Amino acid sequence: MIYTIFGFDYIFDFNFFQLLLLCLLLGLFSKFLLNIISLEHFAHSNSQILVFALLPTIGFVITSVISNNIALSLGMVGALSIVRFRTPVKHPSELVIYFYLITLGIVINVSPSIGLNFSIFLSFLVIALEIYKFFIKKLNINQDFIAKSNYFLRIELNKAVDEFKKSDKLISESFNKDTYLYLFSLNSKNEAEKLLSYVDSDALISYNIENN
Repeated sequence: MIYTIFGFDYIFDFNFFQLLLLCLLLGLFSKFLLNIISLEHFAHSNSQILVFALLPTIGFVITSVISNNIALSLGMVGALSIVRFRTPVKHPSELVIYFYLITLGIVINVSPSIGLNFSIFLSFLVIALEIYKFFIKKLNINQDFIAKSNYFLRIELNKAVDEFKKSDKLISESFNKDTYLYLFSLNSKNEAEKLLSYVDSDALISYNIENN
């Protein structure tokens, strides 16, 4: 029936579906791990569930299709080269996690065992980092000001603000086309209001204040 309608022979590949399911489960496990153990605030959003579920599976499918075809591989590289983040990445750790999820899907296509070991390694790494941060905070050794912060302020503008670069609360800044994105780590909402006072209303695209 499928052959008559679509004109191709459909073959149910149980092993392929198993590996897709493995990619999806490991991606969701990564989000669960970051939610429970890590304090990475971007991973706590429910909107990120689809990202953690689909990025590994997309990476797996792409590498499965192009792995045995050089011409298709080159064409896929050209096609994917036009794909980029239209919205600036809000934090470097967010970009690292995206690369991890894509790499996970690629690795599983080569060796599911290595992919599983990769996820286990991530688990130990996240736990070790959180233990490290716990003892650093407990012993008051080289505490980072971010750990003391209660709020994160993201400001998206259509022009740069020189006063922001002078602030010791600035974590990161990025530029994409005509959009400037600033991320601050603050102790109070009053500090956020002070930073927003430097912004012209015409330049402001959006801003967001999150509790740590």
